[in-house]
Amino acid sequence: MEIERKFLIKNIDNLDLGKYEKKHITQDYLYKDKYTAIRKRMIVKDNKVRYVYTVKTKATGISAHEIENEISREEYDSLRINANFNTIDKIRYVIPYKNGLKIELDVFNGCYKGIIFAEIEFESEEQAKNTELPDWFGNELSCKLTNSDMAVKDVGEIFNIIKNM
Repeated sequence: MEIERKFLIKNIDNLDLGKYEKKHITQDYLYKDKYTAIRKRMIVKDNKVRYVYTVKTKATGISAHEIENEISREEYDSLRINANFNTIDKIRYVIPYKNGLKIELDVFNGCYKGIIFAEIEFESEEQAKNTELPDWFGNELSCKLTNSDMAVKDVGEIFNIIKNM
């Protein structure tokens, strides 16, 4: 079970990103409907490449069932991307936070250049509700905008959603 809250970030100028773990993620959605999202990711960290296949189902509020498996390069290449979906390209910084939590700061490239999100994954919904958030977090996007939404919607529509938050 994944329990996660997501926030829009307006400004990261005060963050020293060079001191945090950094990954380049290229994410393609293969399938999405009302209940399920299937994606593949190529994750590059310290010049090492990993390939991951993920199925998310039964999202309820900030919780979703997530099955994630590392796959080979050959398996990754054999999974054809859906030409109707946008590729998500981002740099992810992993920022240690209080009580062992981590902030995953996603700085988007490509068609979503200029968008920045922060996510925190929690052990429980109670912890998610009761954790004090950093003052640099902006409007909450949980249950309003997902990466899979970004993959399937028009790019201009995503920028309008964010602009109106």
